[in-house]
Amino acid sequence: MPQIISIANQKGGVGKSTITILLATALAKHTNKKILILDTDVQGSITNWLESEKPIYEDQEPLVEVEYIEASRVERFLKRNAADYDIIFIDIPRMTSFQKDAAILMLLYMCDTVFIPVIGSQIDVLSTNTFIGYMQEVKEYRKELDYDFGFYGFVNKDNRRKDNEMAKEVVQQMGLPVLENNLKDLKLFTSPSLFESILDSAEGRRRFEPFFKEVCKTLKIK
Repeated sequence: MPQIISIANQKGGVGKSTITILLATALAKHTNKKILILDTDVQGSITNWLESEKPIYEDQEPLVEVEYIEASRVERFLKRNAADYDIIFIDIPRMTSFQKDAAILMLLYMCDTVFIPVIGSQIDVLSTNTFIGYMQEVKEYRKELDYDFGFYGFVNKDNRRKDNEMAKEVVQQMGLPVLENNLKDLKLFTSPSLFESILDSAEGRRRFEPFFKEVCKTLKIK
């Protein structure tokens, strides 16, 4: 069965979809894995991004497959198709309420690993606390079923060292393991491609490869 991964957070605007594309395409290109992104966001951000790129890359296939799907249909889809892939990313939309968004919350229970983007501001860090609590509940639930589950934070849009160090310290105190490598607040990371890997350019390797290698090590991907 594939590894099922999500870049998720309760809060919107923290770069979930962008980082999903960056990681998925880099893994597909440089580890030779067959990768699928399940786009469950009602806005269809990744699906729309793919459609906008197709005219530019007329003679190419995307590095990863993208499937737009409603959250309530994901479990059935995985039962039928998961074995066709090495890694599946579930792009989960922003959750306004864990009680109201039960179908979205169930997506987290399907994941083997969740990476949580953290922005270095007090408001963003505090909003992450509730999400960490739910991750701990997911871990306990999966443990009862004898399934592994890992969740890790990382600082995204790093532009103020003091604030980001504060963010790391606070979320670690909340019980969230944090990756050593941050992602800088760079234009390079704002326009990912589903047809190219960010690691294909020298600047992309310099800026993204340390984070990418740490994620691969965490996931035990070679």
